[in-house]
Amino acid sequence: MNYWHMNLHPTNERGTDDDIRKRVLSHMIGMGIWNRDNAEDPQISDFKNRVHIGDIVVVLNGRTPIAVVEIIGDWYESHCDTNSIVWFPLRRAVKILGISNGNDCFAKIGMIPRTQTGTLGISSDINCATYKYIHDLYECCKNKA
Repeated sequence: MNYWHMNLHPTNERGTDDDIRKRVLSHMIGMGIWNRDNAEDPQISDFKNRVHIGDIVVVLNGRTPIAVVEIIGDWYESHCDTNSIVWFPLRRAVKILGISNGNDCFAKIGMIPRTQTGTLGISSDINCATYKYIHDLYECCKNKA
């Protein structure tokens, strides 16, 4: 199992926490498709190939945690909902373990200790503050379920 952190907004502009919550409540997370230097962005490759069923993802709005989810499905591509709140064509099904609306774990743990860069990032160093943060939030949410 790996820990990841991810933003779910379509551009570099942050959406509202409620928008992000609605996306998570669709029981999907995902991302757009874009190129970097005429090749697929490495974050897209990570989403397709390094994120696995059973991995834990903290969904963020900038540094604000919105939800903790567990990956329960392989990635797939869908372009049918481009005008809805679920805008992203690359998708994975998730189980919601905790969501910030009324969950005291999020208030107790606070914001992620680093600024989110990019859309998707792995946290694999157990000595890193980000790893400890994700682990603590996951354990709190898991124990509330």
